[in-house]
Amino acid sequence: MRFLIISDIHSNLEALAAVFLELHGRNEHIDQILMLGDIVGYGVNPNECCTIIKFLKSGKPTLKEEIQSTIQSIDINAADKENIINYIFSLGKKATVIAGNHDQRVIGHLNTVMASSAGISINWTKKVISDDNILFLNSLSLTENLSEFKIELVHSTPSRPEGYVYVMNSILLNYNLLHSNITFAGHTHKPAAYLYTKHKRDVSASVFIPTDKFDKNLMMAERESSERMESFDVPIESDYRYYVNPGSVGQPRDGIPMASYMIYDTEAKKVFLEKAEYDIEGVRKKILEAALPFDLANRIVSGI
Repeated sequence: MRFLIISDIHSNLEALAAVFLELHGRNEHIDQILMLGDIVGYGVNPNECCTIIKFLKSGKPTLKEEIQSTIQSIDINAADKENIINYIFSLGKKATVIAGNHDQRVIGHLNTVMASSAGISINWTKKVISDDNILFLNSLSLTENLSEFKIELVHSTPSRPEGYVYVMNSILLNYNLLHSNITFAGHTHKPAAYLYTKHKRDVSASVFIPTDKFDKNLMMAERESSERMESFDVPIESDYRYYVNPGSVGQPRDGIPMASYMIYDTEAKKVFLEKAEYDIEGVRKKILEAALPFDLANRIVSGI
């Protein structure tokens, strides 16, 4: 079984399309998609991104015409557009999708304080998002459990999914706060993978993909034990628990301005971190033309 893990699309249509184009180019077979929340917010294509994710979840043929029109609007060559469309259509009804904090804010289910630019983008999204997509966001739960694969999905933490805590280093979690062999989560926009083991009363965590080389608060012990890797093994053992973040498709904050995602191969027992290039200048221009805050446009280019 091969899982595609994506999170934090944030209305970035070009970045989302780039992921599917790269997967097509590699002739990648995907059995299931795990979408970890925040489809909307920050960017200018909330309806288009919702429609694609809605199709991946439901497989409804009635959405295909809208998806075709959406992909045709992207400024890439015709062959790439056709390949993206066909690849998306091959993934219908293969996605498990949960809600993120921006999704919740757009439908009025969350009142936590946000940065001013984030709040402005939420208010803008509320004005443009369709009723159908509001219903779709409203249908999403905060967690999903794939017990057959010992996987849990959450946008932030499984112990308090409605709290949206930023897990920026391993100390914020421990073995007993994770309910499955692997917890896939997003929210920080920074790829990370922590392994928690329990031996008698001791709990320890190892960092496989450091959250962010710019993170000044990263614990010294964690920094010393960390090992930068683009893939890592996943031993299926009862006393191993992983917390894995694929980073952000649409607004990365790890200093790499590319769409970030992961592939989990259950047979190989490996997780692979991947990046896809897309037209960041074009997306930046769209954000500015929509009169959204400059820092949102600048983050697309800088990746921080």
